[in-house]
Amino acid sequence: MAINLAFSQPELFSQAFKYSPIGMAILSTEGKWLQVNSILCQIIGYSESDFLSMTFQDMSHPDDLDKALNIRNQLLDGKMDSYQMEKRFIHRNGFIVWTLLVITCIREEHRPPLFFSQIIDITESKLAAEDLKAKTAQLESFIKNTADAIWVIDVEDALLEVNPAFETLFGWSAEEVKGKELPIIPDFLKDSMNRIHQGIKAGETVVCLETIRQRKDGIFINVEATLSPLLNRSGSIIGITGICRDVTARKRAEEDLKSKTEQYESFIENNSDAIIIFNNDGVVTRVNVAFENMFGWSKESVIGIELHLLPFIPADYYDEFKHMREQVRDGHSITGVETTRIHKNGEYLNVVLTASPILDGKGNKLGWSVTLRDITNWKIAQEHLQHSEKLSVAGQLAAGIAHEIRNPITSIKGFIQLMKSGIGEKQTYFDIMSSEIERIELILSELLILAKPQSIKYERKDIRVLLSQVMTLLDSQAILHNVEFSTEYQPGVTHLYCDENQLKQVFINFIKNSIESMPEGGKITIEISSDRDQEMLIRLHDQGCGIPKEVLAKLGQPFYTTKEKGTGLGFMVSKKIIENHNGKVHVQSEVNKGTTIEITLPLSC
Repeated sequence: MAINLAFSQPELFSQAFKYSPIGMAILSTEGKWLQVNSILCQIIGYSESDFLSMTFQDMSHPDDLDKALNIRNQLLDGKMDSYQMEKRFIHRNGFIVWTLLVITCIREEHRPPLFFSQIIDITESKLAAEDLKAKTAQLESFIKNTADAIWVIDVEDALLEVNPAFETLFGWSAEEVKGKELPIIPDFLKDSMNRIHQGIKAGETVVCLETIRQRKDGIFINVEATLSPLLNRSGSIIGITGICRDVTARKRAEEDLKSKTEQYESFIENNSDAIIIFNNDGVVTRVNVAFENMFGWSKESVIGIELHLLPFIPADYYDEFKHMREQVRDGHSITGVETTRIHKNGEYLNVVLTASPILDGKGNKLGWSVTLRDITNWKIAQEHLQHSEKLSVAGQLAAGIAHEIRNPITSIKGFIQLMKSGIGEKQTYFDIMSSEIERIELILSELLILAKPQSIKYERKDIRVLLSQVMTLLDSQAILHNVEFSTEYQPGVTHLYCDENQLKQVFINFIKNSIESMPEGGKITIEISSDRDQEMLIRLHDQGCGIPKEVLAKLGQPFYTTKEKGTGLGFMVSKKIIENHNGKVHVQSEVNKGTTIEITLPLSC
């Protein structure tokens, strides 16, 4: 309902009330809305009829009611005529509306007091102020708690503010430096920094400036700084803000990395072995000078080539190459594999290959490297050495073999004489003579295998058969020394990939040594066992004189021997053959009790 107020100009007031650009209202002392304008309806969202059916308390935020009631009481008691406050109303849609409320108590004779209210919507400015306050608090918290040193200087280069990180990093307290010139710039950099500051004052910004700063204790540190102009609200430059962090440790790490990189580069380029670097896709990214010298191809002709297209890999070795490539791609290393590669002129080279993944600091694979060492001349020398040792062993066996051959020859001559005289059954004589001739052939063939140079050929062989053939060859020498052979073959895998002739040479060397260590006779036990289809163990045990500890420690040294006519090369050659088969040799011995030689060979070699 409309209230008739006795203003001096009631019509003017009514028009001002109705069309005011701010919310206007008249309320009873109990808070009942008596009259409202359209702007107030827009501010709080209710229609005029809604207002007139509700109270001030119905629309007020609960947290503001106590204060509003206290103000009402003070106005009614005459302690004040009007009051201004920030007041929250609940909008019809449920959100909070912030307002600036000016309330005045109107008193007239013969009428109860009324409240006249002017209400301005300040929600937007209030939220903006709160947002600014929150951001300011966040900024202050960031400046206070950041690990980076922050300072502010005015246009006269006097320090205005520093944060705690500045105090920690440089050692000066805020009280010591405020109002003074920035103390962290070394004397030898002041001229250059003055020029930079002039640029900042002209509106420039410098980002990630790597420079040197000085602590209070005189120590120089490497820092990375960002300098920018400090502006007032009108956009005028009133100073400079600086942010920096200590990068001394990083610089030291970079220098260490640079030094290591230079060492790595020097290692690659000056290495006498050929080195090839591949990326994760198997493409050559680098080769060294030794590669060019070893294979005859220039860097330019192989860089950018995929692994399987490289010209120095023989076609016969593709399966081997494919297997090694898969191993390295899976992150495994390959060490000391003997293989063959081709020179540009077509010559085959024996090389030792080592390959391993290249990882970054986080363990991510960047590619892999391959190192190749030319062992062609060394292989030729080794073959000569092995051949010499074979001839030496063959010569030492000659006497025993001659004795062994003489017996069947004597038998054959006797049977021939019997056949001439017509005594006995000729077919029986033929069978015995044929058996004796076959034994002679067997002995001679084994002797020829030992003495004749053979090409290295890896084939799947039964180790039991191979040992049986060796024992046949050495049987005559064993009989001369009253030595007995005993075999203990455990169930399991007995086949492995090997070079038959080389392993025969190894077993002949070891068994022959065992025979010679038992001049009064004894027994040689030969055992074979396999471990989960991974390795084969061959154990040779004799009952000979044994090897003293001081001699055992020198086994394998060339030309070191305890035999009067020995060369000292037999064990060294044998050990090398086993190692070429990716195996190991272990010797245990005790004086006057015997010697045990354990040979371990991989079943997949």
